[in-house]
Amino acid sequence: MNSIIMLIATALAFTGFIYFVRRFGTAWSMRSWCRTQGRVLIAEMRRGKKKAFEGCLLYDPVLLYSYAVGDRVFESSAFTHHAVQNVDRLTTDFITRCQKQTEVPVYYHPDDPAQAVVQPMPWQGYAVGATACAVLLALFVKSLITA
Repeated sequence: MNSIIMLIATALAFTGFIYFVRRFGTAWSMRSWCRTQGRVLIAEMRRGKKKAFEGCLLYDPVLLYSYAVGDRVFESSAFTHHAVQNVDRLTTDFITRCQKQTEVPVYYHPDDPAQAVVQPMPWQGYAVGATACAVLLALFVKSLITA
């Protein structure tokens, strides 16, 4: 019975490790993205199609900003990378602090300037998560081997 629990714990630690390493890789690659200034075109809450459990419609954050790279002007609506949890809440928090025509920093992919975000994905939390899962995985594997 004890080895079954250790096997399940090992599988969970491995799954967590893979999850955090993938997120860390994405976030780490965003460190090389270039920065420029952009201007908010739309920052508002609009009635969406999703309903709350009481049946009333919920509001969705709507963000649109423009930025220039060289002589080209781009528009984007991404606040941060889609892999970040709570993107809607983070975008809503940003919208409440930001007004139309506000200048904001914009981070764009150096090889594909059309791919941009206002808030790059943080890598530190994912590094800590991957490290913790790696340590747990090593401990669980060691205890399985010695059992």
